[in-house]
Amino acid sequence: MEHLTDKVALVTGGSRGIGRATAIALAAEGVKVAITGRHFDSLQETIELLETEATAVVCDMQQAEDIEAAVAHTIETFGQIDILVNNAGIMKTASFMETSLEDLREMFETNVFGMFQMMQQVIPHMIDRQSGDVVNIASMSAVNSSPQTAAYSATKFAVTGLTEGMMREMRQHNIRTFTINPSAVLTDLIGETSLDPETMIHPEDIADVIVSQLKLNRRTFIKTNQIWATNPVQK
Repeated sequence: MEHLTDKVALVTGGSRGIGRATAIALAAEGVKVAITGRHFDSLQETIELLETEATAVVCDMQQAEDIEAAVAHTIETFGQIDILVNNAGIMKTASFMETSLEDLREMFETNVFGMFQMMQQVIPHMIDRQSGDVVNIASMSAVNSSPQTAAYSATKFAVTGLTEGMMREMRQHNIRTFTINPSAVLTDLIGETSLDPETMIHPEDIADVIVSQLKLNRRTFIKTNQIWATNPVQK
């Protein structure tokens, strides 16, 4: 098993939901953590929960200069980045005919272009060190689209393709790449739901999976995970 103590992780969208839970779980393993998000107050709330060396950067994933600044700050603070968790994302739901081009573009800017730019900024540092882990949060919407989510699913299908190609290029540099495809997760992203919270996946469940995969012996990795709630329907 890999020891994570004193490694450095950059977690995007780390102020709430899956990102916050992942930052907390990594900190519990002794990882030094940098988190990004759009709202300073929420970032500070998360920092106070981390029992490790930690820093936070306000970062809008639609802004290239914010992404560059976040990576530069992490390197300046901790000297390296061993783990990148690409979690930041947005979701807008509407029927296909009611989906605006503006909403489609906004989701692609954050969910795909932002992730792409973050990886291009971080991966050169990993190549220099011939080691690293990249965790990209996609969705079960990247496997099966559904009514009201065609545009969102399109972004997550793009994440899958982007990650697959990058993973195959980076294996030679000892960089492991994981794609996480969760089903319905109890976060602000999903909004109001009629499901019983105990029949849904919780952010902490995703964080546990991420940590367990990062701790696998360096010679191997799990390329793609589909994470489902055991009993999502109660009658």
